[in-house]
Amino acid sequence: MTAHQLDRPKSLTAMAFDRLLESITHGEIAYGTMLSEKAVAETFGTSKTPIREAFFQLQSLGLVEIRPQKGCFVPFPTLDQVRELCELRIELECYALRLSMQRDPKKLLKAMTKTIGQMEAMRDDYQHETYHKLDQDFHKAFFIACGNALLGEVYGSIDPRIQALRANFSSPNETLFDISKTEHHAIVEAIAKDDVAAATQTIRDHISRVRDIYSDGISKLKQSDPMLADH
Repeated sequence: MTAHQLDRPKSLTAMAFDRLLESITHGEIAYGTMLSEKAVAETFGTSKTPIREAFFQLQSLGLVEIRPQKGCFVPFPTLDQVRELCELRIELECYALRLSMQRDPKKLLKAMTKTIGQMEAMRDDYQHETYHKLDQDFHKAFFIACGNALLGEVYGSIDPRIQALRANFSSPNETLFDISKTEHHAIVEAIAKDDVAAATQTIRDHISRVRDIYSDGISKLKQSDPMLADH
């Protein structure tokens, strides 16, 4: 009989972590939300122990804060945290793109062209969450083709925070859709021409523009409800 390795079922902690991670990065659990171990455990049908462990894992990703005697909550990012995250994202993406263009430009171009085609197909039937998933795939293509798994792991460690920001502060907008589409096309065209400088500069401009959108959202939130923003 041929031996087959069986997939181990996920632990309760892993399942709780996955569900909470998805809810936070999709904006279903928004910034400022308090999370009760008891309430989440009852919702998931588990004891509080796997929920507590999942909270600690989420805290290691910077998605929640656990305060003794107060509980766990999803904190609003500060303007400095948004700036730092976007600065790191720019450097990681530009470096991964340079490596990809050196090592496997055909694979990179094929993946990005496919994703852009899927984005274009949504023009008349825009679905916000689906578009964001495609945008995520577009940027992850740099790391898939770069030939450096560790670089991809580092990016993966900050990606949940990127997705949470996007879910909370990036709303459906036809103008922004067109700007994003133009920037994506410019990146692909630069790659096709082997123009590293143009490709990386477009990425810098693209992420800087997104940073300003997030920062503006946080600033407006502070103006409307200072106590909520500082929660």
